[in-house]
Amino acid sequence: MVAVSLISNMPDTLLYILQLIVFAVASLLHGLTGMGFPMIGTIALAMLFPLPKAIAIMAFPSLIMNFIVLFTNNTRGVLGEVAYYSKKYWLLALTSLIGSVIGIKLLLYVPAGVVYILMAVITLYYVINGYLSNKGIIKGLRIPTGAVSLMVFGSVAGIVGGATNAMSPILMMYLFSNTNSKHEIVKASNICYLLSKMVQVIMLRDQILAFSSKELITLAILTTASILFLFIGIKLRSRVSNAKFRNAIYLILLFLSIKVGYTGIEYFVS
Repeated sequence: MVAVSLISNMPDTLLYILQLIVFAVASLLHGLTGMGFPMIGTIALAMLFPLPKAIAIMAFPSLIMNFIVLFTNNTRGVLGEVAYYSKKYWLLALTSLIGSVIGIKLLLYVPAGVVYILMAVITLYYVINGYLSNKGIIKGLRIPTGAVSLMVFGSVAGIVGGATNAMSPILMMYLFSNTNSKHEIVKASNICYLLSKMVQVIMLRDQILAFSSKELITLAILTTASILFLFIGIKLRSRVSNAKFRNAIYLILLFLSIKVGYTGIEYFVS
């Protein structure tokens, strides 16, 4: 694959700078919206690394991001907040956890090209539907919010998230139909993200432990920088127009989905 083969010829300094930019942008967006760090980071890193390694790189930093988002801006205290949303969305969290296990199995055993294309299709659909809904051209998706619908969306979100780190589009479809509370959406989704990342760290431990000491030091530095940009995003959340910011996200995701889709097609034509 062309994108991945370029890594061997890329200077270490340039590769480090590219990773730093990816982590900084993705964590800033996550601070602003409560979502996006694993999806944007994975899609971008998939241009530089094989997909399993890209997801392994993102797993531990994403886990920390989810903890921070859950434990900040709380209205009921830390434990009260977690208890409230865990009780309300326990079935969504459970089914997404089970789906994550299945998704990671797919990541390890299904051809990478299939997973790339799946990631691209889901992200592209999310971008097009979200942008057109934002402009009032089409009505936003209205999803049934009963137990069956909850389990279906939780399972699908888990499978997709485990295999591609693109869990957020599926979760957002359900949560936007279930509540208008931005705070609730952020907290409920991050509980699901947190469980998915825990599963990834456990099931991808061989890939993570295979990192060299240099890669682990780099990952620690990138994670520290991500935490800084996450807090910047949280601080900026109330100052940025939601409409303009969403459009900016859609534009970034549009480019990334096209690129990763092309990468997936390369697997079948090369």
